[in-house]
Amino acid sequence: MEVQSVAKAMRLLEALAAGEAIQSVSDLARNLGIDKSSASRLLKTLESSGAVEQDPLSRGYMLGSMLVHLGQTVLRRLDLRTVAQPFLENLVRDTGECAHLATLANGHALYVSQATPPRGVNVDAPVGTLAPLHCTALGKVLLAFQAENVISSMVADMHMEKFTRRTVTYREDLIKQLRQVREAGVAFDDEEFSIGVRCMAAPVFRHAGVVVGAIGISGPSPRVTDDRIHEWEPIVRDRALELSTKLGWRPAPGGPTGLNAHTK
Repeated sequence: MEVQSVAKAMRLLEALAAGEAIQSVSDLARNLGIDKSSASRLLKTLESSGAVEQDPLSRGYMLGSMLVHLGQTVLRRLDLRTVAQPFLENLVRDTGECAHLATLANGHALYVSQATPPRGVNVDAPVGTLAPLHCTALGKVLLAFQAENVISSMVADMHMEKFTRRTVTYREDLIKQLRQVREAGVAFDDEEFSIGVRCMAAPVFRHAGVVVGAIGISGPSPRVTDDRIHEWEPIVRDRALELSTKLGWRPAPGGPTGLNAHTK
């Protein structure tokens, strides 16, 4: 295909992805502003490669199985830590605080990557650190966006150790907090794990809608004031959303944040 034809073919694929599952040649041509014969030729070429398929009954077209294979290949090659690092660095730039990425491991939040500001007092959590789920922002996020039965099982088996006077130690209170996290799309740690440290975090999803990690920031309490938390909350949530999108996730509509539909 020549360059213009390739561009039109890509637009056809995008139109098929954005609209009804099966679309007629006439509708596709009209939506893209090209003549029907050109659309038909492009679709036949795409069909020969498996990029689109023709429905035998309606004679309309739909996306082909070859695209599924290509998409899965791309997604498998996306390494979470590698993809997340620029987003962590952006959080550091936007807030001036330390940024972390954690995954769920053996009932804990496992710190797998971080980015730190160039100067000042930082909250250091080395890669490999295991932190509790019930009293850390990253941990609450990793727990809150599991399926309901998984949450119930994990909370029931959890040893809710008291680290500071602010640590939640009652399961009912934790469940209530987790509901709030799912509603808001962000979790907080207000000196619950370490005195003098405040944190916030948001979930990271892969294409299948499964939470695969959490990213967030942490800093000394005198710097991470209520006003700063109010300012940074949408930043943390947006960076997590951007990272999830990079990993192939698309939020389902429903709920204030659009994050909670898949966990119901």
